Amino acid sequence: MIIKGNQIDIQNGRRPYELDGRQIVLKHFVVRVTRPENPFKPHRHAQPELWYIIDGTAIVSLDGVEYAVEGGDLIVIDEQVEHGLRTEDKATWICLG
Repeated sequence: MIIKGNQIDIQNGRRPYELDGRQIVLKHFVVRVTRPENPFKPHRHAQPELWYIIDGTAIVSLDGVEYAVEGGDLIVIDEQVEHGLRTEDKATWICLG
């Protein structure tokens, strides 16, 4: 699921991202910088993840379907969904999972 940050209204200085009741136990927090030479290759695992794009643009693949993402977007990855990220320039993002 891709949640486009630029489509969420800011309320009282906050931008609420609706996770549809999902609960994710965090085992890691990683800040990544991806460039064309170091794509995050598609893979899958049992742990759900949240990816938050800090800045830049990228292409995220979820089970083989590609989505354009940009700074402010949140990617919600359920368990066993194949996922990866590539960019033609540079993207800085956070992985919580």
